[in-house]
Amino acid sequence: MGFASGTEMDMILSPDEFVAAMVAHERNAARLALALRRLENTGELGIDGAVSTRAWLRDRCRMTDVLAGRWVAQGRFLDRFDSIAGLALCGAVSAGQVHTVRAFCPPKLQPLMDQQHRELMPFLAALDAECTVKVMDTWRKKAEAVVDADAPPSEADRSLRMSRASDGALLGTFELYGGAAAEVEAALKTAATFEGEYDTRTKTQRDADALHDIAAFYNQHNEKPTTKRRHPHVELALEGDTLTTDLLLGSHPDTGRLFDHATTETVLCDCLIHQIMRGTDSLPIGYGRARYSVPRHLFRLTAQRDGGCRFPGCDRPVSYCDAHHLFHWRKGGPTNHDNLGMLCNRHHHIVHRERVHVKLLPDATMHFTWPDGRHRETRPRGKPPGIPRPPV
Repeated sequence: MGFASGTEMDMILSPDEFVAAMVAHERNAARLALALRRLENTGELGIDGAVSTRAWLRDRCRMTDVLAGRWVAQGRFLDRFDSIAGLALCGAVSAGQVHTVRAFCPPKLQPLMDQQHRELMPFLAALDAECTVKVMDTWRKKAEAVVDADAPPSEADRSLRMSRASDGALLGTFELYGGAAAEVEAALKTAATFEGEYDTRTKTQRDADALHDIAAFYNQHNEKPTTKRRHPHVELALEGDTLTTDLLLGSHPDTGRLFDHATTETVLCDCLIHQIMRGTDSLPIGYGRARYSVPRHLFRLTAQRDGGCRFPGCDRPVSYCDAHHLFHWRKGGPTNHDNLGMLCNRHHHIVHRERVHVKLLPDATMHFTWPDGRHRETRPRGKPPGIPRPPV
């Protein structure tokens, strides 16, 4: 339903045809992962100024950070173990089996896998996914016993992985043992609250709220040489058409991620406010040629507009950035808001070194042109999107 009849017919496969198509898909995915690794090794991805392979995939292939990380890890793993790559390329082992081998072969066991993978993989090719898990679980336990027997006592294993989903959610997994596990359990129990019969939160929601409270407490009370308590810094950009709305939004000064109105109002109860006042044309009064270094408030205003590095494909936050004179100061460019742009240190050097021409358009789009004629554009990510005015 919802497809043209010809297209719908093309999507009807027999069970055998579906299996064959899936095998072909997984073989091609293995080929692409290896091709990505080759590009990574040759350095060709740097032609666009990519900070990393993951950043390049996010920019050019429109992947999420999590998916980009999986492709990078898969390519590196297959490139290291040629017997696994060979079986994946011919369809003798499935993508699920390759994933299982990776999962049971952490970095500390990979040197041992270097010695054994050519004997192990043909054996796995005859197994199904469930048996592959059992065999690899047994292999990992024996491999750990060998590695640990030759190594001095080490700290308990631990890991923490976090990433942002496309909807802004922070996702993660962690693995803790011994004292670390006990400390985290005790902290969550201490921070957890129960609001009586009207508390409808599940236990997982209460634990999540407790983790939030623990992080907020640490951020506000960690010891620094200058202060015993860190107040959040809030930047308010006030424009005439926002003064009459009840929907007050704030954003993180480094990441540019929006806070909802409740979070903004909570932060405003106890914070340090940096006021940014705009002129009638929405631009501040510039400093012209009288000053080369960018004043703090002008840097903040530029950062509030750009939200981080403006170089194509880069997602580094403001904390990594310099204010770049688009029309170079030494050639007569003024230190004004409309002649400044945020660039991280790496891309600031690239722009100067490769003589990339950068132009700020009236709608705040930034246009990059390379000497060889290549050109790219980026949109600012600092200013919150417009909010429809509620009906009167």
